[in-house]
Amino acid sequence: MKKRNPYLTYILIIGIVLLMVFIDRIEFLKPLRNFVFLIWIPIIIWDIIERLKYRNGKRTNILRLRTNNDDYNRIFPFIFGTILIVASYFGLKNIESEKILLYSILITGVLYLITGFLFVPTGIIEYKNDKLSFVNGNNKHTIGIDNIDSLELKSSDIIIVDKNQKKYYVNFMNLIESDYLEISEFLKKRIGNNIEIKNVLQHRL
Repeated sequence: MKKRNPYLTYILIIGIVLLMVFIDRIEFLKPLRNFVFLIWIPIIIWDIIERLKYRNGKRTNILRLRTNNDDYNRIFPFIFGTILIVASYFGLKNIESEKILLYSILITGVLYLITGFLFVPTGIIEYKNDKLSFVNGNNKHTIGIDNIDSLELKSSDIIIVDKNQKKYYVNFMNLIESDYLEISEFLKKRIGNNIEIKNVLQHRL
């Protein structure tokens, strides 16, 4: 089982803000603050490219699924992007000495709005190197195909049962009946009918 931090984006944002505050307190580091936001721009561009590839069917080894956090994740880029754009706009009108920083913030805000329009669900099933990864936020399980006995799909959970009948839970999902069909088709194309999939969803359309 592997875990990752799903809030890496927000941690990096806070980290950049704290770094800027730290830099601003040390005189000889102040020139660096104009370039701090430039670090963030390539990360967002990479995220946009990945979203486009998935939406255009280029990430065939990944299936995205609904989660309970999707409403928040859908609206956050619009809120944060708008704040950055408005702040940088007024900054550019009133502050002459921080052009690089303010334009970097403006570009970051625009890029965040783009990610909002390119929203993809945050739950993930990924097939790679004969292993399946099930992800929702910081809840990630990666298990070899040969070690999986069955999957149980509930509206709020995906339960992976291994050959020893040990269960791994991916919680806070928001699955509906059509997701069962998508998951079944996704797995069938990649690993055949080697894994039993139990549909125990509460039938919601």
